[in-house]
Amino acid sequence: MDFNGTFLAVIITFILFVFVMNKILYAPILGIMEERRKVIDSNYKDAKDNDKKSEELTAEKEGELNTAKNNAREKYLSAIDEFRQERQSKIESAQVSEKQELERSNDELAHLSDEVKNGLKNSMTDLATDIVEKVIGYRSEVKDFDNSVVDSVLWGDK
Repeated sequence: MDFNGTFLAVIITFILFVFVMNKILYAPILGIMEERRKVIDSNYKDAKDNDKKSEELTAEKEGELNTAKNNAREKYLSAIDEFRQERQSKIESAQVSEKQELERSNDELAHLSDEVKNGLKNSMTDLATDIVEKVIGYRSEVKDFDNSVVDSVLWGDK
């Protein structure tokens, strides 16, 4: 192989071409690629940070939601207990009121019954006199009228 001046000119031209291409084309492309790599790395880091924050917020919201559910459940159970207690007190109050009303009614009925029986007892003497008058034909007083028999019939054996 023969080395002449053309070979040397081709080598110098090639080195000059590589140097110029490096300054004009490769360096800017490499700079753009490096910038792009930094942007991608930054975006990837931001995405990881956002993902981490999202998980933290989700966990926090779930905790708040569970707390709210528990509070709502406690309020619901408290309201049910309060309702049951109020209902029970109203039932007891109504029972006491109805019991008093029943006792008052029973006392009234017993009083009315006693009045009717006393009125009937008082009219027994008149009735006995009227019966005797109808049977024998003239008016006579009934003597030795036994009130104990009338009492046992009207009030039962006391």
